[in-house]
Amino acid sequence: MPAIFLRTLSFVIGCLYRLISRHHGHYHSTRTTNVPNPNTTNKPTAPASRPTTPPAIDDERNHLYFWLQRCSICLEQTYSLCLESCRDQFCKDCFARYVEETVQQSWGLGISRIKCPVCQDIVPQTEWSRYVSKEVVAKYNRFNQPYRPFARHCVTCDQSVIPCVSPRQQGVSREDQLNGITELLRTLSTLTTSHQLEAIRQFFEQSCQNKQSTYRLGHVQELYQHMVPPLAKLAKGQADLYTPASQISKQLVAMELVPEAWKQSQFLHVSHFPMEPCAKCKTAICLQCGEKDHRGCTCLTNLKTNLIPQATSNEQMASLQWKVDFTPCPNCSVLINRDEGCNRVDCLLCGHRFCWHCLSPWSQAELGVPDMSLIDAKRRHG
Repeated sequence: MPAIFLRTLSFVIGCLYRLISRHHGHYHSTRTTNVPNPNTTNKPTAPASRPTTPPAIDDERNHLYFWLQRCSICLEQTYSLCLESCRDQFCKDCFARYVEETVQQSWGLGISRIKCPVCQDIVPQTEWSRYVSKEVVAKYNRFNQPYRPFARHCVTCDQSVIPCVSPRQQGVSREDQLNGITELLRTLSTLTTSHQLEAIRQFFEQSCQNKQSTYRLGHVQELYQHMVPPLAKLAKGQADLYTPASQISKQLVAMELVPEAWKQSQFLHVSHFPMEPCAKCKTAICLQCGEKDHRGCTCLTNLKTNLIPQATSNEQMASLQWKVDFTPCPNCSVLINRDEGCNRVDCLLCGHRFCWHCLSPWSQAELGVPDMSLIDAKRRHG
């Protein structure tokens, strides 16, 4: 709802309230002065004075025209721009500063839209870019590219380890991707005689017979959910299945063409196949915690029992303890710090919304009640 409407409505209500208050005060004063007082003598009394009318307010801040000309952010400067869609108005300095701060916080893997700070309508880039510098626009374009991959840095050579390559960088046709998955399934069949693997292979081949279904929106997600979880379970029980099973998962992720679905698919891959070798030095690292391969134990157990006792410096100890103390996002595993407030948490990296108390995906039915015990404890000791 435009701010100009809210201001107009507030002004009208204020005027009506003042008119009613004046009328009520005048009526009450008249009724009071006409009632005789039996305790007084019959002395002549001065005529009752008429109720005092409040002096006219000359300050321009109380005039409707003044507020209709103000910036909706600072309420001080006269507006110098109106958004084309919602007609909310701002001064150029406030709006430019708002856009710059929004762009600065849009470093996550999702695409952030610039919205009106009053009504939250999306403002087209062709409009908001007129009020900021070219550097801000360039940073927005850099931060908001589709298919931005999740990456960790190798603990040995500091090279970026990227498990899932953007579909734009694949350079492989859909048919070649399907054929590659078929070959990988056959490779797995030579390594194990699992009946479950044979069922997965038959399901995939039947799905590929109808080529139109492989291009249908959402079909890649169906293939992934049906094939990858059982493959990951097989790979945990037999180490030599891990690499080809991981390659199948990557190929299915690369087939997803919807940017938001691709973003979530790569996190599904990381959850099923967290260990990834560095392309430069071949050191296997965990994509969830960023440390070296620790198959057989969780990230937290590895940090507490293996890495912290072996720390050789205070800086290394502090870095490892920081990983233990902070809570990882249940979707992308980036570490999040939260002191108090609502239990609803939005991860800035992946955009996942979850409950801080139980780490489950956020439900609209939840209230997000703050942790009052923590707030009271801080108040008592503060």
